[in-house]
Amino acid sequence: MKKILTLIKREYKESVYKKSFIIMTILMPLLMVALGVIPSLLIRLESGKSKDLHIIDQSGLVYESLKMSMQDTLESGEMRFRLSLIDVGADSLQAAIDAEKKLISKDEISGLIIVPALVLQNEPVKFMARNVANFNLNSRIRQSVSQIISMYRIKKSGLDPQTVSKLIQPVQLKTIKISKGGKESERGFMEEYFGTFVFVLILYMTLILYGTSIMRSIVQEKSSRIIEVLLSGSNPFQLMAGKIIGQGAVGLTQYLLWAAFGILFVLYGGNVVPISTKYFSFAPHIFIYFILFYVLGYFLFSSLFASIGAITNSDEEAQQLTFPVIMLLIVPLIFLGYLVKNPDSSLSVILSLIPFFSPIVMFARINLSAPPFMEIFGAVAILVVTIIFFIWIVSKIYRVGILMYGKRPNLAEIVRWMKYK
Repeated sequence: MKKILTLIKREYKESVYKKSFIIMTILMPLLMVALGVIPSLLIRLESGKSKDLHIIDQSGLVYESLKMSMQDTLESGEMRFRLSLIDVGADSLQAAIDAEKKLISKDEISGLIIVPALVLQNEPVKFMARNVANFNLNSRIRQSVSQIISMYRIKKSGLDPQTVSKLIQPVQLKTIKISKGGKESERGFMEEYFGTFVFVLILYMTLILYGTSIMRSIVQEKSSRIIEVLLSGSNPFQLMAGKIIGQGAVGLTQYLLWAAFGILFVLYGGNVVPISTKYFSFAPHIFIYFILFYVLGYFLFSSLFASIGAITNSDEEAQQLTFPVIMLLIVPLIFLGYLVKNPDSSLSVILSLIPFFSPIVMFARINLSAPPFMEIFGAVAILVVTIIFFIWIVSKIYRVGILMYGKRPNLAEIVRWMKYK
């Protein structure tokens, strides 16, 4: 045990004192904050410019009302939208459109709205611009024109538009999450999805990061023959245990630092950056489960990465063999959208019980819907049994593979290693 503790300290100090550890520890929280802050800043930056929109209104129904409905102002006091009517006859319509297209191509105007004469008969309104991917602008034009035409149709039918507007006013929907014990918390889609996405992304990145770190460390020690020096004072199992536990402790250290940053951000971040801290509010038990599934997932995947390092002789060989292991972590990400909508479906339950997927899938389910305790216990129990089995298998591969050089062993040779006593 003393030798294992010595090896754990060695692995821990080597990793924590690296510049990459410090950079990653600082970079991850900044990246998470940037995911929320930068889009808000970009929206503000984009909305700080006036847009010149020309409109050809063949129906004669839209322009005046559209100009009145798009009276927004910027922080500077300027009009957000400057609408100008292009008066054309039927014979010169195409010529006018061609002239407007040239102005758009030269970026002299932001876009052209063409309202056809038969707009009441559902002939589509056209919007021409250099960038038609501006969702906010497209949606604003569509909603404004639709409302104008709808109000005109209602008025023409003899009904009072204001009365109809009150009658068809949409109902506000407030979503309230019920946790165990009947506790209520007001949560929406963004809070649920964003919170789950952040935790899952951190799990995915750290499991790969520390797993591959163990793999590269073994490959480097083999190629430099340091492994032989280490084995002179310990046996292969002690060396493998020291590496895995030492790197796992590095990950926990990083999580504690990130947790401290997260607490400070929740308490004071709203006063500094333009993002609501409600997306970063989680129940305490979520952090406990997060650490639990990180530890279990780490032991499972680090043992797989350790076996890859033991049977390979270079980083190139190791990278070729990591793809199947990484795919086991990518599959839960592929199902994340489905999990958010159906956390308690049969497929979600099955995926959460498969040991290679459960660190991410079961944690996501816990964050989304609080599954029955027996399902959580079952996933943890299956994971523990799988980890014990793989550590037993991998230790057999490891004790032979770390001293093998030259040609990479084939599957039959690896099976023979497992049979050695």
